[in-house]
Amino acid sequence: MIKYSYWALALTLAGCGGGSTPAGPEPLGDAGDETLQPADGAPGDGADPDGAAPDGASCADATQCALADEQRAAARMASLLGDATQLQAFLAGVPKGGDLHNHLSGAVYAETYLDWARTEGGFCIQTSTSSLTFTCGTGTAALPKAGDALFTTVLHAWSMQDFLAGAETGHDHFFATFGKFGAISGAAHHAKGLADVMVRADSENELYLEPMLYSNSTAGTLGTKVWTGGTLTKADLAGLQAKLVADAGFPSAVSAIKDDIAATENGARNALGCSSATPASACRVGARYMVYISRSGAQAGVFAQMVAAFEAAKSEPRLVALNLVGPEDGTAALGAYTLQMQMLDVLHGIYAGSSPLHVSLHAGELAAKYMPSGWNIATIDHIKTAVATAHAERIGHGVDVLGESDPTGTLKLLADNGVMVEIGLSSNVQILEVAGASHPLAAYLKAGVPVALATDDQAVARSSMAGEYLRAVQDQHLDYLTLKRMARTSLEKSFVEGASLWADFSALTSTNECAATATAYYGDAPSAACTAFLKTSAKATMQWELERRFRAFESKL
Repeated sequence: MIKYSYWALALTLAGCGGGSTPAGPEPLGDAGDETLQPADGAPGDGADPDGAAPDGASCADATQCALADEQRAAARMASLLGDATQLQAFLAGVPKGGDLHNHLSGAVYAETYLDWARTEGGFCIQTSTSSLTFTCGTGTAALPKAGDALFTTVLHAWSMQDFLAGAETGHDHFFATFGKFGAISGAAHHAKGLADVMVRADSENELYLEPMLYSNSTAGTLGTKVWTGGTLTKADLAGLQAKLVADAGFPSAVSAIKDDIAATENGARNALGCSSATPASACRVGARYMVYISRSGAQAGVFAQMVAAFEAAKSEPRLVALNLVGPEDGTAALGAYTLQMQMLDVLHGIYAGSSPLHVSLHAGELAAKYMPSGWNIATIDHIKTAVATAHAERIGHGVDVLGESDPTGTLKLLADNGVMVEIGLSSNVQILEVAGASHPLAAYLKAGVPVALATDDQAVARSSMAGEYLRAVQDQHLDYLTLKRMARTSLEKSFVEGASLWADFSALTSTNECAATATAYYGDAPSAACTAFLKTSAKATMQWELERRFRAFESKL
């Protein structure tokens, strides 16, 4: 039987092959031992050609068999709620779709960064701050090894491991970690970081990542040079955009983004042997990338980075979105928020139809106890503004949605526009101390807002996608069917190219070519027509693979 790599279908459309420069996106990943099979009468994983469920119970057709498997999985998880160890093992195997809110620098564990620094040499630890530094001498110590007291100190300084609030809050400790390992988390190490994260994602049955990858200092510097007009206002933005793209230095700012994406992906795939005869299993994990921009920089520099991202996306299809990062409750960030949303509104108009760049924004990552003096959280509508003004298609965190001036209206705005919220339960409790009934996840679900779990900064948080699923069950009391829906939502709302598998996602009705039949359900061996459709869409191919994995997982319970 002919077998197709499930990402090779997308690769066929992109026109990629051999060692040539691709006409479209690089492959999202190789197949390893996971395959899609063209229809020839053979059942897919979990299907039974005689119309019986795998446990021997009869069912009328493939759809009923699949639904019976699904219900058995739901019952199995419910039976494990009193056994944390078995529940954790069960959740580790659940297919998880994509991680759409992933800061690459915060996704590499402190132990791994220390290993890299030790291997490369030339690094030491600044003893007063536990920061990694190139400047070794007085006040520094050699890199510690596991078991050393300094190793534990560094681990605690670089992550939330064993953190207990005292003189320092979890909020401040979390955001302070990044500067401490910044000497080894920059662009020169992006490829190693991506490879590391892909391996972990594959081990947790994830298909896809959208890392926040690159901060464009070249564009930022150019923006502050080009803008000489004093305080920047919305009225200045269109003119500044024109000046930026006309500047002789602007092509370098655009190339910086494209070069980092190419070096990162190529380096990661080379490290994993993705083009070799024996590729690592992690090569199956697909990725698209975001530019991230610090909220707190000079505003002309922030705008220039946005412009460079919109321009780069015209010719680099692996760049799919931009995001604003940094403490949203910082005084500078709060003061600049409205203008930054206006920047994105202006650029939305300028680039409509010419740049495919999407917008995904951290918004509502706020709690009253962490607001600076002079700012009233009750008057701040960051989530509403991110959608209504900045045209955000996804929202990161959204913790403060019920504290906005019109929470019902904001929830309706999100639901009506299909704006997905990326839920990071571990970071929410660590940074803002929001968990349990205080968390808005239940409100989002009740209002029909699309949601999906995400890791945020999994290494800093000492979490994982499986850990987020466990927290969702134990802290938010989600059932199996809700988790499955969220995994599907993560791929539906991903920015990977191509049409969706689902003609009606709410009803889980596929395109006509891939419709379920009496003998085959979603994820079983696709028909010839479905195979042809999947070859036209990387997104649909990824969604079909998720269904295949769910069939395999559920049918074997």
